[in-house]
Amino acid sequence: MAGTLLSRKCRGDCATGLGQRGIYEIRKRRLIMIHIDFEKFNKLGLKAILEKFEKASLPVADVEADNKAKRESGFQVKTAIINFESGQKLLVKAKAGGSIFQVKLNNKVLAIKHVEDLDKAIQEVVEYVKENEKNYQKQRDKQLARQKVNVPKIKAANASVSEQIAQFQATLDETKTADEELSTQVTDAESANAETNGAVTALETELIGLVANGEALQNEYDQLKEVAA
Repeated sequence: MAGTLLSRKCRGDCATGLGQRGIYEIRKRRLIMIHIDFEKFNKLGLKAILEKFEKASLPVADVEADNKAKRESGFQVKTAIINFESGQKLLVKAKAGGSIFQVKLNNKVLAIKHVEDLDKAIQEVVEYVKENEKNYQKQRDKQLARQKVNVPKIKAANASVSEQIAQFQATLDETKTADEELSTQVTDAESANAETNGAVTALETELIGLVANGEALQNEYDQLKEVAA
């Protein structure tokens, strides 16, 4: 009797070749679908979503979420900011009930098609993040690899004018090289993607500082040359 009931229950799906095990796996996947817990909208509550990013090789550095609701456009909304190790920032706003209210990647609003289907919506977001990841990772690697220019301290009392000139010349050469590298990075960041405005601004600020430092060194170098003449 049990076998008869099982075969009747399986009849429709088994005809497609799924079998009982295949049906079980499909039902199991349905049970573990991602959902947003509005009452626990923090790092712990977003664990399933964060795991999606980790599996997509998009490591997360930290999550900013205070689990406090604010009213926006007539809805109770909670906000979380996911910071990726590459420097990208993902802002996610959810409405009471667990549906997505708004998603921003690097301050740009994303047009999410599957707002009511969280699994598909998260996959959309993953693709957006991956699309920008190469540019951000490239910029991060350059910043880590770049060495800061160390200006040597000149001991005027113990160093001759010629020695000071030689040391300043070496420092000027280092500064000029750093200027050229930063200029190249600024150009690359500007042309790579409009989303990297924050990185461009940081590089431009650093470049301005190096240029100013180079000008000051040049002035001291010129003065020493006059003394040596």
